[in-house]
Amino acid sequence: MFNKLIAGVKGVMRKMGLLKTLKDITEHKKVTANDDDYTRIEMWRSLYEGKFDEWHKLRYIHNNQEIRRTMLSMGMGKVVSKYIAKLIFNEKCQITVSETDSEANKFIQEVFEHNNFLEKIERYLEYFMALGGGAMKVYHDGQDVKLAFAAADAFYPLSNDSENVDEAVFVNSFQKNKKYYTLLEWNEWQGNDYVITNELYESDSPQELGNKVPLSLLYPDLEKRIKFESGLSRPLFVYVKTNIANNKNMTSPLGLSVFANALDTMKTLDLMFDAFYQEIKLGKRRIIVPASFLKTVTDEAGNLVQYFDPSDEAFFGYDGDMDDSKITDSSVEIRSSDLIASINAMLRIFAMQSGLSAGTFTFDENGLKTATEVISEKSETYQTKNSHSMIFGQTLKKLIISILEVARMLGKYSGEIPNEKDITIDFDDSIAQDEDAIINRYTNGKNQGMVPLLIAIQRAYNIPEQEAEKWVQMIRDDEKAARVVSDTEASQLFGGNEE
Repeated sequence: MFNKLIAGVKGVMRKMGLLKTLKDITEHKKVTANDDDYTRIEMWRSLYEGKFDEWHKLRYIHNNQEIRRTMLSMGMGKVVSKYIAKLIFNEKCQITVSETDSEANKFIQEVFEHNNFLEKIERYLEYFMALGGGAMKVYHDGQDVKLAFAAADAFYPLSNDSENVDEAVFVNSFQKNKKYYTLLEWNEWQGNDYVITNELYESDSPQELGNKVPLSLLYPDLEKRIKFESGLSRPLFVYVKTNIANNKNMTSPLGLSVFANALDTMKTLDLMFDAFYQEIKLGKRRIIVPASFLKTVTDEAGNLVQYFDPSDEAFFGYDGDMDDSKITDSSVEIRSSDLIASINAMLRIFAMQSGLSAGTFTFDENGLKTATEVISEKSETYQTKNSHSMIFGQTLKKLIISILEVARMLGKYSGEIPNEKDITIDFDDSIAQDEDAIINRYTNGKNQGMVPLLIAIQRAYNIPEQEAEKWVQMIRDDEKAARVVSDTEASQLFGGNEE
């Protein structure tokens, strides 16, 4: 009755113009994205990987010779995506469904643990920040509830409102036995029923979708069509996107990369970074000597003599009119200070365009560095972190509801399905907290009689209430012991007890 589902989102999308093919395959649904959206996603992916051929594959003429080389990259796509992803979510995030000891909360924590959710989501959030979005999907293997992830280039929306994607197709492309296969998983609504349709295509070329073949060829246990009759309130997937207004396509349901509006700056940074290392390479020491100094010659006694090692790249032989005894050092000064200053100026612009505070990224002789100090609550970085966290938190709540609905249909969960308002996502805000300032704040509050000791300890040191209660008792015990010592010393000072 409840057929097995598979993840269907593994693998990397092939560059085969799939969007047009998808539009041709189906007539009853419209893919609500265009070619430009996925052209941008492909570009963002290349920049996240570190090289974009249009920028980094150089070809030019120098001294009448064609030079081809790959320009160096600072890899800022990776750097900024990882930085923002870590700001949004880390292992300190607390997810609670209803109450801590509720059946729903216990089940969700088990699902997250079995799926290594906390480990995976940090990595996939980085992909989502780089590509503008992606999907998290609920499925099952016949026994347990599972979670899968899809990057933006393996996810195509079919229908959506202004905020949510309600239907989509997932793409899984791979090669096997010298053939190229693509599994399409259509997730659609038919009235109140949720229907998943699986299709497998085979091709001789990675550039073509090819012909439809039976699922049994590669997936003997996978059903062609799976219907959920009135058992789901929402899709089995959630689309995660950055909280950035899409100024590239205002009608697109897809999100923007966190560096989508900093592309010119990224290109300039790579040019500067490449120039910095070319400066070092071209500015290495050069000593011009007579060509004869680099040759093996015979002295008056008939011995072979070599003045300099010809394999030493510091020395250049000159065959022209040159004093045989003259050695000229033609090394030039490396403009490292100027180039480093220029790179840092562009890094400040890049941070601003990415929604981060100026000074988030700095560059010196040791390389690129990211800010590690406490971030002000009024800073651009903190505001951006909160903006992305808010939309990601809403998405997580929807995912939790889908997990519980699938689990209840499987018979693994028998409790109530909570509302989104019953789910609490407490993200880690320690990046905006100065520990010393917090301790001083609660210490002063306690001393002024405005904060109870238990609350002051709990908040100042971010420990659970039970642990704070132990601290309070230890403090009371220390105070009691101190009073006993004080009374004993006083008694001894005044001659003991009177009879």
